[in-house]
Amino acid sequence: MCGRYLFDPTTGALSKYYQEAAAKARKKQQTIAVNDVFPSNHVVTLGANRQQEIVAGVTKWGLTGFKKGHLMINARAETVEAKKTFQAAFQQYRCVFPMSGFYEWNHEKEKFYFSTEDPLYAAGFYRIFESEGKVETESIILTTEPNHTVAPIHDRMPLLIAGQDIPSWITDLSFARHILQAKMPSLHAIKV
Repeated sequence: MCGRYLFDPTTGALSKYYQEAAAKARKKQQTIAVNDVFPSNHVVTLGANRQQEIVAGVTKWGLTGFKKGHLMINARAETVEAKKTFQAAFQQYRCVFPMSGFYEWNHEKEKFYFSTEDPLYAAGFYRIFESEGKVETESIILTTEPNHTVAPIHDRMPLLIAGQDIPSWITDLSFARHILQAKMPSLHAIKV
């Protein structure tokens, strides 16, 4: 399961997304997590505006759970529509987590970093709710069966989508349902 990732705001497309999201975060007095990103951090996510244009925004990584202090940070791609907790948000509010790479740990608690030369885009979704008079947006990363690179380290990995598929993932439910079954691309893995 994806429980930590790297977001380097100084590189390529990630820099553009960061600048766009940072302007929105300042208005809400939020701080966007950069470099090592943890659950409960405010993070850059890509979503659709009212005109269905893809824009960078800010969400809190993790959905508030049923127990106090419980945070759900991942959802299984295979069962996302079968779970009432996730179904409506997945169908209506899909997003993408842009990242430099992600971390996984093996059974010996050794940490590995997975990446490519380009940014990675992890599929997710979000929900919007009102809390104490404020509008809050919480997000979650979808996970899937690991590819041949991740499988020796961990039994899950983020559901990654190609950069050119971001608009379709966010705006087309049929396309998104199809991607839930996609094979994951090869990645570079290094022990850190």
